[in-house]
Amino acid sequence: HGGTIFRDACSKYIFIKNQVSLGAGETISAKNEFETWLWDTARVAVKHYHSDNGVFTAESFTDSCKEEGQSQTFSGVGAQHQNAEAERSIQTVVYMARTFMIHCALHWGDHGSDNLALWSFALDHAAWLYNKIPQMHSGLTPLEMITSCKADHKDLARTHVWGCPCYVLDPVLQNNKEIPK
Repeated sequence: HGGTIFRDACSKYIFIKNQVSLGAGETISAKNEFETWLWDTARVAVKHYHSDNGVFTAESFTDSCKEEGQSQTFSGVGAQHQNAEAERSIQTVVYMARTFMIHCALHWGDHGSDNLALWSFALDHAAWLYNKIPQMHSGLTPLEMITSCKADHKDLARTHVWGCPCYVLDPVLQNNKEIPK
């Protein structure tokens, strides 16, 4: 399992789409979802993609870009420095997710926390945090930059440790019912 990570160059916003396969079909679906999110959230249309040479060079992906009037450029083979800012922010999110998984395994190891099936959830949460943490150079979050809306950051104050045990309230106790004696 893997996924596709898109990063907006201006706002630094990261969009992750987990995928079952890394084929061009699923990557095009991820591209469409990213573009729909951008348009619905910020009225922004993608004009250009800069990427590595993986699935983004597939004919179906390049055709999809052409149909949308989007240009494409690619980093040279083994030349991640040509896309250094994006590579660094993706690395940061991946390291955050890895740290969540390690923390979870250390504290709650016997409860399936080392299960790799949780990786996509850790990665999603890492991107969620990354997009809501103010950047040093601007003092704004990537989400604030892309939406042009100032946040109060209350959602960060309510954030729990990723991977910590949680409990579901018994249906008997839901809807303000009294605890049985």
